[in-house]
This record gives sequence, C-alpha cells and structure tokens, in this order.
Amino acid sequence: MEILLGAVCVCLIVLSAVLLRKYLSVKRNIRSFSQELEKLKDSGYSQPLKVSDFDKDIVELAVKVNEHTDIQRKLAMEYDESRRQLNTVISGISHDFRTPLTASLGYLQMIEKSGGLTGKSSEYLSIAMEKNRYLKELSDEFFELTKTESGGEELAFEEVNLSNLLTEAVLEQHSWISARNIAADFSISEGIMTETDRHCLTRILSNLMSNSEKYTVDRFGVTLSRSDDHIRLRVENTVADSESVDTDRVFEPFYRMASRTTGGSGLGLYVVKLLCNRLGWDAKAEMNGNIFSVEIII
Repeated sequence: MEILLGAVCVCLIVLSAVLLRKYLSVKRNIRSFSQELEKLKDSGYSQPLKVSDFDKDIVELAVKVNEHTDIQRKLAMEYDESRRQLNTVISGISHDFRTPLTASLGYLQMIEKSGGLTGKSSEYLSIAMEKNRYLKELSDEFFELTKTESGGEELAFEEVNLSNLLTEAVLEQHSWISARNIAADFSISEGIMTETDRHCLTRILSNLMSNSEKYTVDRFGVTLSRSDDHIRLRVENTVADSESVDTDRVFEPFYRMASRTTGGSGLGLYVVKLLCNRLGWDAKAEMNGNIFSVEIII
C-alpha cells in the first residue's frame, strides 16, 4: 500500500512538473508574442513572429499571425503605391490645367484693358475674370497639396529670421485690412531665429494670412513670442458666425465654415497642418467668443 501511495505521489509530482513547465512555456510565448506584436507597429519592422518551442497550437498561431501580417503589409504597400500614383496624376492634371487658365486670364485682361466692352458685356467680362481667377487658385492649391502630401520635396533646413519673414507677410496684408477698415493688432518680437525650411515656412504664413483675409470681420491680430524652450506664433481674427466653426475639423481637407462668403477650396489650414507635421511643429485651433485663432508651437 505504501509503495502504491509512493508511486501515486511520484506520478503527481511528475505531472505537476510537466504542467508547470507547460504553463511557464505558454507564459513565455505569450510574453514573446506581445513583444513581437509591439514591434510590428513599426512599419519598417519585417521580421516574422517566432516561437521558442514546438507546441502545435502555438506554432499554428504564430503561422496565422505571420500570414495576417504579410497580407496587411502587402495591402499597405499597395495603398501607398496607389496614393503615389494618384498624387502624380492629380499633380499632372493640375499643372496642365493651370497653363490654359493662365493664358485665358491673360486674354481676358487684355480685353478689359482695351476698353472695348461696355454695359452688360463689361459686367460679364468681370464675372468671367473672377471665375477664372478662382479656378486658377484652386488648381494652384491642388498642385501644392499633392506635392506636400507626397512628401517628395526634400527639406532644406537653414537659419531663418522668423520675425522678419512674419513682418513681411503681415505688411503684404495692408490692402485688404485698409479697404475693409479692419482693426489690426500686431505684436512681433524682434530677432527670433529658427532652424527650418524657408519654403515651407513661407507657405505656412501665406496660408494663415489668406485664411484670415477670407474670414475676418473687423479685427485681425498676429503675435510672435519666444520663451526658453519654444517659439509661439498666433494668428487670430473675428468671424461672423462662431457657431459655424468646428475647431476639431478646421485642419481637415475641404472643411469650410458655413459662414464663408468667398472662394477657396478649404485646403489652406489642412496644408498648414501637413507642413507643421513635416517640420516637427504643433498646430492647434481655438475659438474664444467670436475670435478664431491658429497657434503654432515651434
């Protein structure tokens, strides 16, 4: 009897050891799976999922995960390629579209300068020129957008005087500010330098100014300041209908406020966000009463 009990105890001990070993192996593989899956978040990581033992179920799971990962990676590559092709097509169409538009606008301007049209004909000519300018603006924006989204432009970082560049951009807004009797409030600290791509920065400032021109009701302000660890650029303006502004969506492509009365594609702030992301900057929008503002943290 004692021998039988001893044998049972030995069997139980052996079985417990086997189960414990199996349990520890499963735990080890789960941890390994978790670590490998975390690495797969990186699009540049292409190593297959590996297991540390030959358990049939675990090996089968690893195979299925690897197959799924390969399919997802292939779909991602096909998507990127399709997007590049689409951007190339749009860029080509935009370029081809701009050429005849520019020529057409030139001929319309020549007709206008000739002074040969009067009355309704002159009015129709003005409308045609306005629509032509609008179409050219749209084609220019789409052309710039495809270049920005593709990321094909190589950034050329250099030391740039942001204070001077911003001051120049603000001075260029004098005509519409004066014509519409806008109250302007500018506070631009002098001598603020930053290491950036001049072309991207110029496009960001141009789009911010253009957005303010389209929406400003009676007040327009620009602030540039520097603290110990960052530069803060803020552009703000009053809007006619604050309820129509969704600050969570203003950086989306083709988003336009319901109160908008002028042309445009709704791509201006979207491009601002794209360019800021490329430069490693942060852009956010706020609504305070009837004052809309875009702030960029460098």
